[in-house]
Amino acid sequence: MKQKIKKLNKEIKRLRRLLLEHEHKIKQLRVLVDYDFLTGIYNRQGFIKETGKFLFEFQKNVKIKREKRKFVIKCLSIIFIDIDDLKKINDFYGHKIGDKFLKNSVEIFRKSLREIDILGRWGGDEFVVGLVNICKEDAYKIAKKLKRNLSKIKLKGVKEKIKFSASFGIISAENKKLIRLSIHNLIELADKAMYRAKKKGKGFIVVYDDKLAESRL
Repeated sequence: MKQKIKKLNKEIKRLRRLLLEHEHKIKQLRVLVDYDFLTGIYNRQGFIKETGKFLFEFQKNVKIKREKRKFVIKCLSIIFIDIDDLKKINDFYGHKIGDKFLKNSVEIFRKSLREIDILGRWGGDEFVVGLVNICKEDAYKIAKKLKRNLSKIKLKGVKEKIKFSASFGIISAENKKLIRLSIHNLIELADKAMYRAKKKGKGFIVVYDDKLAESRL
């Protein structure tokens, strides 16, 4: 009887160890699915998933619990960011320096945003930011802050003084028309606003409005 109990306990320990290993592997897979391997922030899928949760709660006008407190989402803004001249940096200094710049940019963005805000890498040199309870005017101020802080980046191994910049497009779900849109639609409109900023030159910020919606981009 003692021998059987001993074997049973041994088997239970083995199964527990296997369970922990599987849980660890599942966590690793989740990271691969939702996070960008280079910068450690959300990738496109992770950003859509996380921001979509807030938009759903916003549209349903329900109280949500975040940071040990409940609040109602009254506004949601998206900033679409395109780093200027990253290809030139990669071509001239190499991808190692380019990757370093992307990591430094992410660090700047993180320090410039609140903990509740959502930061993702859309792909390549493009980033997206989800601002919870931040409307148009404040979203514009945050974009200016990101732009200003981005220009201060200094890279080791680069002797020349480079003023880094980016183009910004902003969309704020404030009115009834925009609130009804999906997260994909909002990001698309922010992207269009960014494209308009890109056409103006380097370091411009464009906020989406009805006139922009009617423009042929």
